[in-house]
Amino acid sequence: MKTVALLVYAEHTEETLAECRRQIAQIPSDEYEFEMFVDPDLDAAWRAAGERDFYIWLHGLVTPVEGAIYSLLDNSSFLGDRALLVGTVLDGEENIVSGGFGRNRRLMQPDPVIPVACRMFDGLFALVPQVVYKRIGVLGGRYRGQLAGFDYCMRARKVGYPSVIAPGITCTCPVRPNPDRTLAADFVLDFRTKGIFTAIWYFLRSAFRRFVIHNLSVYE
Repeated sequence: MKTVALLVYAEHTEETLAECRRQIAQIPSDEYEFEMFVDPDLDAAWRAAGERDFYIWLHGLVTPVEGAIYSLLDNSSFLGDRALLVGTVLDGEENIVSGGFGRNRRLMQPDPVIPVACRMFDGLFALVPQVVYKRIGVLGGRYRGQLAGFDYCMRARKVGYPSVIAPGITCTCPVRPNPDRTLAADFVLDFRTKGIFTAIWYFLRSAFRRFVIHNLSVYE
């Protein structure tokens, strides 16, 4: 039996939690043992989970479609449990608003049947197998929001673990949760909690990182 930590982060709805519990109840208990961790901070939920065979993180405002949780696990098994897997999210107008990005740094359309490699993902719904976690750990607070997912993919790829898009649409949300607070809001928070010099350093680092991701071909 393999152990799975379902990490529900950010603000969440009871609808999302109920759907997660319903899907977990349908997965054979002799295959996977689940435990759910709900925390506004993804790293905090991840650390609380301890060592597991798989970690699935899910933004609390995103609702998995029927069978989505098992789909990530099943496709991970198909890939030998040695890849990051991301689910594709549709908004209320059926636009893809989250998932895997290609070489052109645009969101990719998932294949309906097979998993497809991507360069990186922003990760509102994603799976990390134990082998990747043991090598690079949790997100680690290096970056916030969308950049945290990008950074994690880069770190995994550097040590030989690819990022892959799970087949089909896996989640829906009425409006895409904003993964990035503004730099100004981050600066105010860091100033209050860490002091002016640390706040300035984080501000400059985040601004530079956003410039690199959106303007240079660093993923080629």
